[in-house]
Amino acid sequence: MNIEDYLLYCMENELAENTIKNYRVTLNQLSQWLQDNTVEYLNKNDLIKFKQFLKAKQYKVDTINHKIDTINIFLTWQHKDDMKLKMLRQQSNSHRASINQNEYRRLLKHSSGELNLFILTIGNTGLRISEVCRLKKRDLYQKNVIVNNKGKTRIIGIPGFVKKKLKTFVALKNDDAVIFGKTQSHYRQALKRCATKAMVDKTKVYPHSLRHYFAKQFIADGGDSTELQQMLGHASIQTTTIYTHLDSDELSRKFKQIKNL
Repeated sequence: MNIEDYLLYCMENELAENTIKNYRVTLNQLSQWLQDNTVEYLNKNDLIKFKQFLKAKQYKVDTINHKIDTINIFLTWQHKDDMKLKMLRQQSNSHRASINQNEYRRLLKHSSGELNLFILTIGNTGLRISEVCRLKKRDLYQKNVIVNNKGKTRIIGIPGFVKKKLKTFVALKNDDAVIFGKTQSHYRQALKRCATKAMVDKTKVYPHSLRHYFAKQFIADGGDSTELQQMLGHASIQTTTIYTHLDSDELSRKFKQIKNL
């Protein structure tokens, strides 16, 4: 499959180190599946079977789509666009359960080291997992951090108390080193283990729920939704309103506070 040649191509084009790591994991998984099933030449039918294999392993839709995207990019590099796979359909996450302040604090309390900083960073910046995994040591010495994602650029700030902790964590690394250098899968799994220790529902604990928590706290503290739109990097304000949706418990508390006499 020429995986190493492709990854070298990615390095030459200066893709983020963490992105290349994730590419390697997915492509090696595909390569191993092809070997296990004695597939000599890559073809569309076997790629579809591999997609079914991923579904059978009960990966989340997001995870499978990330893997499909990686494979499709690899196929484009090989000039085999006709073999590209379709993404899985995904239901809207507009009402997906997220963590509250108490649960967020329990996650911090029951985590340490790198994972604690990972939670703290997303919880105080609203960065996506792909974005936080691209942060470098040199970013900690800038007033603002320029974030590039999905063809858009935005500016974010890292609170001083978070910067201080991160600087200590990366003190011995060079300036170009990424702060969180493990795969996205590693951090997702670590969050699930932390949720178990913190006695927080695991289905509510994933990197994006930390971003969701940041957004909800910003609004709860009196922040403006148009400001939040800029901070999160949303093209549409309608996307931002997903993060301001109240769950049933929050709605109940709001109604209890009403006293129109």
